[in-house]
Amino acid sequence: MTINQQLKQEQWLRVLDKGMVTIPKKWREELGFEKGKVIKAKKMGRRVFIEPVEEEASYRIYTDKEIAAFLKEDNL
Repeated sequence: MTINQQLKQEQWLRVLDKGMVTIPKKWREELGFEKGKVIKAKKMGRRVFIEPVEEEASYRIYTDKEIAAFLKEDNL
């Protein structure tokens, strides 16, 4: 694979429900994207960039059950 091929890889992706797209398996493997892992997305103009995160997010991701309990406690 030439350097140009390594830098620019293109695939046509279909947008699914809720705006989801599937990143090709080879790309996920190369980038270290694993199920449940947090990645960073950035919008610049009409482009979207998705990249691996070197450090874990500094916030906690709550489960649906935990969120329901919080809402119940707050009477929402």
